[in-house]
Amino acid sequence: MHYEARYVIDTHGHITTLYQPKDKPKGFWSGLPAAPDEGEVKPYDNSALCLYDMERYGIDMLLLKPSVVGTTNEKQMELVEKYPDKFRSFCCDQKLKIACARGEAKWTLQAAADEIEAALQTGTYIGIGEFVPRDWDRQKVYGFKERLDEYRVFCELAQKYEVSIDFHDFTWPYEWDPWTLLKRLAGEFSKVPIIICHGGHSIGHYTLDDRNIRSALEVAGMAIGGGANLFLETGTWPAEYFKLALDDPNVGPTQLLWGGDYGHVPQYIVSQPGKKPSSFSSAMKRWPAVPGYQIDWWGWAIHQIHKVRDLISQDELNLIMGGNAARLWKLPVPYERMFMEGRPDIWGIHYQDFMPFIPKDQVKNPDKEE
Repeated sequence: MHYEARYVIDTHGHITTLYQPKDKPKGFWSGLPAAPDEGEVKPYDNSALCLYDMERYGIDMLLLKPSVVGTTNEKQMELVEKYPDKFRSFCCDQKLKIACARGEAKWTLQAAADEIEAALQTGTYIGIGEFVPRDWDRQKVYGFKERLDEYRVFCELAQKYEVSIDFHDFTWPYEWDPWTLLKRLAGEFSKVPIIICHGGHSIGHYTLDDRNIRSALEVAGMAIGGGANLFLETGTWPAEYFKLALDDPNVGPTQLLWGGDYGHVPQYIVSQPGKKPSSFSSAMKRWPAVPGYQIDWWGWAIHQIHKVRDLISQDELNLIMGGNAARLWKLPVPYERMFMEGRPDIWGIHYQDFMPFIPKDQVKNPDKEE
């Protein structure tokens, strides 16, 4: 078969995924229960089909995100331990979310921080996310400083344990600009890798066209005050959005991470040739809330990559599809010297910081290297 890159890593997946609510929902169920007042979902282990798809499409590793109420850090880690060459996992305040959904607890910043630190102390999780802990109460009104101070707590944990942290707050209806929040965080925690989930183009954002992509690029491309520590996860991007990032001289291929939303059930992939965007993923309120089939995420995502091949070299594509993730999260790769290094036109004046691009301790077969 044809493989898309030397080592392919999807940086955003869900396997302990959600097909139905655990209890009968009140009224219409959107398929996206995310707040404790909407209850808890029934997790489903979809690893068999996922492993089949990985083999079918040439995906070497998938990084797992716990997300909605019902999925747990521990269940994700069971998959990592069972398939150590296939999966890694992020962590969040998952037990606290479940307790809140059951009416057994109230969310507090301290409880969320304690749960995440306990997970990070094991040394087995690679980052904090998908959603940085917050009070999910629909009636909660956040001020800018309150949310900034919460993020500071988790960024400090990410810094302490040398892991990444996700940024997904662009999806919330704040009365202030979440991208301003990201600018502050990028500057204050310049050594912490911050992952902009979906590169700003999340579920349902097809109505915004590329507005959030451009906002994310503005922050990631900052020449003063941070930005080099920001990475745009390109999951759910149609091909034309890659061009925006690749054409930006302050971003380019080194700050892009290939990934999607694999296994996240309440979404459909819709094609609309000739329109903006040309295709997208979204929940659809007039369709069944949960599709009766597994959406073919990788088939669609790889088709977008085929279009991107006309824009850049394979060496640059190798960075986006696996090399950047392998370096960032210290993931095991088969051999040394697989990824571009020593190129000042790619990394600028700091190019020597990326030589070698993959240290030997990240290589599975160092003795086989000639």
